[in-house]
Amino acid sequence: MVTKTTQSQNRSAHHVVLSLHVTGGFLADAELEFVDGLNCFIGGRGAGKTTALEFLRFGLGLMPDPKVNPQRHRAIDGLVKANLGNGRLKIELRTKTDMRYTAGRGAHESVQVLNEVGTAVPISLDRDQIFGADVFSQNEIEEIASSAAAQLELLDRFQERESVAIERELQQLQRRLDESSVELRRIDEEVDDARVRASELPVLQEKLKGLAEIAGPDADRINAAHAAKSQRAREEKVPDLLLSALQKLITDTRSIQSAFRAGVDAQFDAQIRQGANRELFQAIQDDLDSFGRGLVTAAESIENEAHTVEERIRRQSAALAERHAIQESEYRSIIAASEEQGERTAERLALQTALANAQSAANEQLAKEQQRQAMIKIRTELLKQVSELRDQRFALRKQIAERLSNRFPSIRVTVSQSADLREYQEIVTDALKGSGVKQGMASERLSQMFLPSELAEIVVNNDLNTLMQRSGFDEDRSKKILNALRTGGMHYRIETVALGDQPCIELLDGDTFKESMHLSTGQRCTTILPILLTQSERPLLIDQPEDNLDNAFVYETIVQALQAIKGSRQVIFVTHNPNIPVLGEAERVFVFSSDGQHSTLKQVGTVDECRDQVERILEGGREAFLLRKTRYGH
Repeated sequence: MVTKTTQSQNRSAHHVVLSLHVTGGFLADAELEFVDGLNCFIGGRGAGKTTALEFLRFGLGLMPDPKVNPQRHRAIDGLVKANLGNGRLKIELRTKTDMRYTAGRGAHESVQVLNEVGTAVPISLDRDQIFGADVFSQNEIEEIASSAAAQLELLDRFQERESVAIERELQQLQRRLDESSVELRRIDEEVDDARVRASELPVLQEKLKGLAEIAGPDADRINAAHAAKSQRAREEKVPDLLLSALQKLITDTRSIQSAFRAGVDAQFDAQIRQGANRELFQAIQDDLDSFGRGLVTAAESIENEAHTVEERIRRQSAALAERHAIQESEYRSIIAASEEQGERTAERLALQTALANAQSAANEQLAKEQQRQAMIKIRTELLKQVSELRDQRFALRKQIAERLSNRFPSIRVTVSQSADLREYQEIVTDALKGSGVKQGMASERLSQMFLPSELAEIVVNNDLNTLMQRSGFDEDRSKKILNALRTGGMHYRIETVALGDQPCIELLDGDTFKESMHLSTGQRCTTILPILLTQSERPLLIDQPEDNLDNAFVYETIVQALQAIKGSRQVIFVTHNPNIPVLGEAERVFVFSSDGQHSTLKQVGTVDECRDQVERILEGGREAFLLRKTRYGH
């Protein structure tokens, strides 16, 4: 156990891995005590060096995201399970705020964290930003050079707290936007249905206008009677519609209450009720039962008030029916006394009934459109907040990129805001399936010519002219595109698509900067490794950072960087290159050895203390070293 220093105020604030203890498996009984400096794992092939480093990664809960890099996640998970078996890992660490924690884990368990006094605490070291480390497996550095997502993640690590906070806010806003998209699609369907039912309103009004008396002394009186008849047809529907709305409110209230109760009851099964923590769950259940009783009371109050209003509406409806009966009698007397023919009266009555239905639908359409406008106003504010957060994140990334470029003259790092169109193009491509246009070509042009918000606005406004003018598509193709993007509310999804920032990391090759993904394997590592070795509060763990690099670069870059960050960042390397531990003046060298069944630590100490092992394993032995000295003459 590494003892707690009393001089923490003199130490640069950074996280440190203190030790790794392994019980069982290939590294059974291994105890690795690390120093706050350069730690090197050396040994022959298959000695257990990589296993030890991946044990640290697994034990700290810093595995690759299975959604982002499923292949690497599976590979490391398989290595850990194969070499740990039924054993356990215990990792002791110190945070930059000088807090001590122990992370424990078996191959098939989640990470358990204990505090200084050995009490389990409900935290995730990395997710809760209590502790973090940068861990890179073999060839992972090379992969960063060819992955835009990995490069953005790398940049975000330099302002991790701010980046994580922004990402969490963006995720919350995106959930609210997704919910609003669902609700808006539902309202759109209701508006469309009401619009169809109201579409005949102008025609019906014109037809009724044509049936009006055009002559005679009673023309005004008769037309007024017909207008009153039409009004009564509309009025008859209103009480029933209001009663239906109240019934829906009662049903929805009961449904919400029932769903809540069912959701709560589902969690309190017999095992929970009778388990070791039953008193805590009983307290939770008591609180929920109290809340549930309040919910029942509120629901009953709403239902009782609704029933009271129902009765009042029914009484008013009865009074309305009595008035309508009298008014209808007067209407019939007027019509009977007129010279209007019976067929014409029947036609007019049918038109008036249809007009009343159409007018009701028009009113419903107006109400739904007002509801939609209110939702769109809220949605617009959400989109504004998302845009502001993305601007903030880009500003951070740009600042980091400029700092790295200034620090490394041979490396140029830039970030282009919202330049990654892949997700946007994929969504448009998916929407155009079955539309009768070539999806790939159309989606590529649309994503390049229009911002997501612009394309969504064109779809909402059915702006055929703008689409044709800016895209260059002909009228037929543009109509097909608009129809496809309107289907299923696809424009709402397009409106919220996130255009990712596009990083670009370049290496000066001669007189020209070349993008990392177009470089050779060795050049890619040459580009990314100096950035990884930059000052950070997080320990840096890399498996064989010298792979694909020449010894000159190892000395001029890696060794020099290690010396620069000494005392301000912990480093743990698996290496086969003697320059790293020797010229980097490793404070601790771990010499691994294996008999094929188990790995053991053959020796642990400083470079000087492990000189013979370093010379034999990394230099090829004393004889090889002396032969090279003779050959080179120094």
